[in-house]
Amino acid sequence: MPDESLPLEVVVNRDPIGTKRLLLTIVTSNIEAVRRRNRERPKTFIEISAADYDELKVNSAIDCNVVIEKPLSELVGMVQRKEVRYHRDLPVQIFAKLKAAVLASSVVAPEIKELI
Repeated sequence: MPDESLPLEVVVNRDPIGTKRLLLTIVTSNIEAVRRRNRERPKTFIEISAADYDELKVNSAIDCNVVIEKPLSELVGMVQRKEVRYHRDLPVQIFAKLKAAVLASSVVAPEIKELI
């Protein structure tokens, strides 16, 4: 059974199956840390209310300067071992903010942005 304490990861790339890789951002409940890290880059993180996305138990944030790349095969293995579980997709308006914040980042590489 997946560990409920593991961070929620959001797939942000358009075609993970075609590229055989996942581009992930991490949802955290530590909103203040995200704000502090990005005080000079306020357009590169988003906050999500638990009321706006009921998969969250508490209000959370995503630092869109951090995009993790994993091979799709790694996710397949994790699913087979039941180390992850599926969450409903983010609402369209939240995903649009997430995408805009990643694209606004000066830290995320251009070749990563092209896949979003």
